[in-house]
Amino acid sequence: MKGKINIALLLLITIIFSCKTNGKPEGFDYGKVENNVYNNSFFNFKASLPAEWIVQSKEQTENLVEKGKDIVAGEDDNLKAVIKASEINSAYLLTVFKYEVGAAVDYNPSLMLIAENLKLAPGIKKGSDYLFQTRKLLKQSQIQYNHIDNEFEKVKVGNYEFYKMELDLNHTGINIKQNYYSTISNGFSFSVIISFVTENQKKELEKILDTFEFKK
Repeated sequence: MKGKINIALLLLITIIFSCKTNGKPEGFDYGKVENNVYNNSFFNFKASLPAEWIVQSKEQTENLVEKGKDIVAGEDDNLKAVIKASEINSAYLLTVFKYEVGAAVDYNPSLMLIAENLKLAPGIKKGSDYLFQTRKLLKQSQIQYNHIDNEFEKVKVGNYEFYKMELDLNHTGINIKQNYYSTISNGFSFSVIISFVTENQKKELEKILDTFEFKK
């Protein structure tokens, strides 16, 4: 169950736009991991991953997200429709867990990269605009949050500027924390979500963030 709720929480950032979509342009790249380095030619981006962490395949990520949809939408048919419409427009670029999904641990920290085509959302010009829309949607979901930032801090992630939103919630007696980072690149939102429980887990995830590099 913890693996499912973890993905369900990550799913929320991908379901902002429910209108018509233009999908992914020609030459779009989901990226790949080789020798513990994720590279994406479309975004000219790379990141180093701990050797022992578990990278999910595209199929594994899609299966986990599928399982999380009902948790996110509940009985809300409108939200279900938004999720379905967004699938054309969004891309799960990378999902990585510290342990295998389902491992016997209290919580499995994770990092996810998600991109969304902004061609039909010209008002979103920077990461803070995207996070503003994300926050609105989070508040509509079936998941009850203890805290969601009202203001978004500009931060440096690797060699690039992002905006950050912090939030937390309680689930099965565990206080789960997430940091959302968002920027705009190549006509897409480029967003990172880290999920953790302890300060040590947060530090491990931040070490990955420190390796982020958008090639000039």
